[in-house]
Amino acid sequence: MSKWWWKADYIETCNCAHACSCNLTMIPTDGTCQGIEAWKIREGAFDTTRLDGLGIAIIVRWPNPIHRGNGRCVVFIDERADEAQRKSLSEIGIGKAGQGGPFEVFATTYTEPATVRFGHFRFERDGRRGTLELGDAARVRVGPIVNDMDKSETDAHMVLPLGLIFRDARMLNTDQCEVTLPGLQFKHAGSNAFFSEVEYNLVQPDRVQSLVRSPGT
Repeated sequence: MSKWWWKADYIETCNCAHACSCNLTMIPTDGTCQGIEAWKIREGAFDTTRLDGLGIAIIVRWPNPIHRGNGRCVVFIDERADEAQRKSLSEIGIGKAGQGGPFEVFATTYTEPATVRFGHFRFERDGRRGTLELGDAARVRVGPIVNDMDKSETDAHMVLPLGLIFRDARMLNTDQCEVTLPGLQFKHAGSNAFFSEVEYNLVQPDRVQSLVRSPGT
């Protein structure tokens, strides 16, 4: 078992159509993948270092489907973390802390190791609406998918029993996503987003990872 674990609230935004075909091991909507995945840790630890209440996100872009590589990643960590917490979250985020979530798997698809930044981390969710701000690096607004016939808010979930990142997520809309990092700039809107509550390395992580990473997936 990995030496880290957490229970966290999760926000995701990407440039794919709603539900994101990458979750079904299909080609992304426009052939590329860009997005942000963020976790607000309710409780967790890396060895003896507690991570409760902190935030971590990965800002990622691939010019092709994820499994074909060529990706770039910036790990963004809550500036409130102390030295030990920063070290722990950095190791997790860049994929050096072992399995759990997408970090170790994604790290194998980058052209160079992920870099790490620290800054103000704002993570808010209210029903089907949310805001994510990562210092001056990124800004995200998420809202409901609106029914075009009667303007009602769509209530839909994506369920992935062996999901790498989540098992059950509410399907939402990206109202705004803008990333303004040197060498890593992108934006999208009107595309996929998710909210979920996730747990990593708490229940049979070896079994789950071996199934998720089986040949052909």
